[in-house]
Amino acid sequence: MPRSERGSSERPRTDVPDESWDPLDDVRSRHERPGGQWDWHGRSSWGQRLVAAFPVGALVAAGVLLVGSTVAASGPPAPAVALRGTGGAVLASDWSALATGADPAAPGTLPDYRDVTFARPSGPERTIEGSTSLSFPPYVGWQANGSATPVNGTTRASGGLLHVGVRRGTPDFRGWFLTTTGVVPDSCAFQFDAVSPPDVPPASAGAVGELVMAVQTGTTVTTGDIDYVLVSEIVHADGRRTLEAGYSTGHVRHAVEHVLKRVPWGPGPLRVSIQTNGDNRLTVWVNGTRFLDASGLHMGIVPPLQPYLEVQERGTAYSVAYARYASVCGDDVAVSGLPDGTVAGLDGYLATAAGGRAVFPVARSAGPLAGVLTLVVPGASRPVRFAPHTYWPGDRFTYRPGP
Repeated sequence: MPRSERGSSERPRTDVPDESWDPLDDVRSRHERPGGQWDWHGRSSWGQRLVAAFPVGALVAAGVLLVGSTVAASGPPAPAVALRGTGGAVLASDWSALATGADPAAPGTLPDYRDVTFARPSGPERTIEGSTSLSFPPYVGWQANGSATPVNGTTRASGGLLHVGVRRGTPDFRGWFLTTTGVVPDSCAFQFDAVSPPDVPPASAGAVGELVMAVQTGTTVTTGDIDYVLVSEIVHADGRRTLEAGYSTGHVRHAVEHVLKRVPWGPGPLRVSIQTNGDNRLTVWVNGTRFLDASGLHMGIVPPLQPYLEVQERGTAYSVAYARYASVCGDDVAVSGLPDGTVAGLDGYLATAAGGRAVFPVARSAGPLAGVLTLVVPGASRPVRFAPHTYWPGDRFTYRPGP
């Protein structure tokens, strides 16, 4: 059964803006129910198949692949191209700042999946050797799997969007999803952008479509532990939509899911940010507003973490389109090398340089700042403007004036 159909002892808090509760009652109520077989989001055999699918060596080898904004490369993040500005000025990025929180001794731990977009059309999926999963070219570093099977599941990039779907409806719940082959430290925030999930045809009585944005333990393939946090939008044939957030812990078929918040929802794009330590804290922002802030949890989700994107259906062909993914591992956007008193302007924000630095106070849970960075340098005859760019929280740049 999907998350939307399972029972929940969720206790929404509407009297305060900061929801925070202990789900122990939820755990007790679920454990007191008659025993039954757990079906993880319609994929009753997924955990077992995934554990069997990936030799540990293959996982470690795959883990060092870094997804770029349009094409993947192995190894650590490559320095970004310096931005050129008027008058010969240069804005050079410092990618060493992105390694904050990463454990360099941990194989496959990536400090950043920086601004993953899907500008290039994808080629045919390739079966990963010795595995039931498929890789997703040209975005090496993502892999596809799910109970829909490769015959019915589909993943493609076109028009700048990543389309994940199930081609034909099935009587029971089936899903298709993408996971990253690399893992990310729990110090990062996980950001997902998607277009509005489509309506389910009203003629399909009882049909359900679902978009899922989630983060699981990076040890799933070796341990079979199905531990994850998620945000999900469920769309019904009668037009109802719900948005929910929660987590699951347990082993393969015996995991227990906890829905911490579920509310009626409406159509529209989703921008979701998830931040969790995998232990006792889970915070979710939706479209720039805090949706859930839960503390005192007992999740036991072992970091480093692995994001995934999914679609789920029952009784209808269904596809969702993701626009972008980013793991953001630092706060603020900072530009150093500036004369004190320089006024920096970006995306409607202003920052005045002090101590040689101008800082835009953007939290890692926030979306990027985008557009033309403008510097009004004391004594200069005109502002310095740089080419349009997307600046993520954690970005660090150094300004070099022109000749």
